[in-house]
Amino acid sequence: MKTKFLSDGSTNAKTAKNNRKSFILYLAPFTQNSKGINLCPKASAGCVAACLFTAGRGAFANVANARIKRTEAMLSDRSMFTNQIIDEMNAYAKKNAGQEIAIRLNGTSDIKIVEWAVGTMRHIESNIVFYDYTKIPSKAGERILASGHRYVVTLSRSEVNESDVLSHLNNGGIAAVVFNELPETWNGFKVYDGDSRDDLMLDIQGGILGLKAKGKARKDTTGFVVS
Repeated sequence: MKTKFLSDGSTNAKTAKNNRKSFILYLAPFTQNSKGINLCPKASAGCVAACLFTAGRGAFANVANARIKRTEAMLSDRSMFTNQIIDEMNAYAKKNAGQEIAIRLNGTSDIKIVEWAVGTMRHIESNIVFYDYTKIPSKAGERILASGHRYVVTLSRSEVNESDVLSHLNNGGIAAVVFNELPETWNGFKVYDGDSRDDLMLDIQGGILGLKAKGKARKDTTGFVVS
């Protein structure tokens, strides 16, 4: 029996609150793989130090090891990996026919897995909607993919990309900002409680998803976390 790559969102404290049935792919971030390939190419020093890989269930060795194994599988055979992801997504979508399900393929990475899946030209069930966070400005925004699926990507702020984030917000985009305490607004933009549920970005039009500092981020001194 194959080991599944996608995790059921109901097992995560935040995604369990989602309005949609959700499934997430968690990989090992940055260069935590045998080939030293950076899966988070725009990660800042503050982001690396505060990575959510260290928060929640990711702090447990067995969970971290499972994420590393998935990453090694992806790097050793991307075609096999992508096709299994499609198989799993379609199986979950069929089990939840008649309702929209949310798929996040970059739970702890920032690469083009959604694009890989769509690029296979295989059928992907129509009740799937994709969402992600990124630090790559050109990847952020909402689009309809060639497959016809909606893909919403929130731009995440770090201590080095605030100008990109403000530009994105001024253009009507959605940004994620990590705070010690959530304010009502930041730089004039409404702050939503991004911890209330993970799929919130699918239901708002512009603004900020405010996230409370977690794990090692609580001790941030780089400016990654906004005080």
